Amino acid sequence: MKNGIALIGSTIVDDVLPVLEPGRLTYVDANKFVPEAELAGEKIKFSVGGMATNVSVDLAKINGDYPLALFGKIGTDFRADIVVETLTRYGIDKTNLQVDENNETSSTEVIHFRLPGGTIERIFRHTLGAMGSFSIEDINVAKLASYKIAMFGYGLLLPQLDLADKEHGTKLGIILAQTQKLGIKTALDFVSPNRENLFKFLRYKKTISFVNILCINEDQACSLTEVAEPADACIALVENLGAEIAVVHCGAAGPNYAYSLASGLLMQENFRIPDDECKGNAGAGDAFSAGFLHGTHQDWPIAQSLKFAAAAAAISLRDESCTGAMQDQEYILKFMNRE
Repeated sequence: MKNGIALIGSTIVDDVLPVLEPGRLTYVDANKFVPEAELAGEKIKFSVGGMATNVSVDLAKINGDYPLALFGKIGTDFRADIVVETLTRYGIDKTNLQVDENNETSSTEVIHFRLPGGTIERIFRHTLGAMGSFSIEDINVAKLASYKIAMFGYGLLLPQLDLADKEHGTKLGIILAQTQKLGIKTALDFVSPNRENLFKFLRYKKTISFVNILCINEDQACSLTEVAEPADACIALVENLGAEIAVVHCGAAGPNYAYSLASGLLMQENFRIPDDECKGNAGAGDAFSAGFLHGTHQDWPIAQSLKFAAAAAAISLRDESCTGAMQDQEYILKFMNRE
């Protein structure tokens, strides 16, 4: 019987900066020169980021008692040490983590800033690094055979896998099709396109038919389907593009949607946490994906998986890093069922 979840793709270290106020002057290295009481320096956190690393760590912390594995690529620098130490700490299989001696470990500067209304936004500055060379040749599909679910991503951040393929839409589509032939449920996520790479994003229209669980945000869903409303786009991802289950998470605005031919359209409002507990929203989408994948692996009804995913995403907001706030299944279930 197939068991466990494999995460294939973006293996990144985030350099997470604290929330900034507009117009505020901050000091990067003040603590090097004077005590914090005199002049507080900016505290930068280094933590794992990217789909494969974020979702695998979130799933490990949810603690579903099934195997987890990561397929990705790192360099030979201090960020690579962070990835290896993190995977080891959480018992995630890293035997398929490859080392690229020619490129540094992929990284993203995550800069949070608070808008005048109080909401927190973020800016990303990404270095493709080792994952820029991650290609079909780096993925041994046979090693996925024992897993129940294999999630791939981020589309648009894996340049060798984003390349066009006539039959499958993208090179990643080839791997998705091969994975499905092994009886494994496939899942997929993206980073959001911009005007410059929208043409590349639209290649994935054909790829979607090789995806069992498509878990993406509302902008991505509407762009792929050319439908204006997220709920309608969620339906179109299944009925027009061929996904088995489509999940559309709509960020702070909410609500969130899931659709399959069997379940029909389901809606789930966001869970709220107090403003003073919200430290940042980096990783919330990955937390949502982890929650939904966990429920799917446990054979929960789609509605329950969707609710669990929304709760996991809310809980993730309590830390600046992508995975620092995640809790175990029991905690999340209590959180989502509170009165």
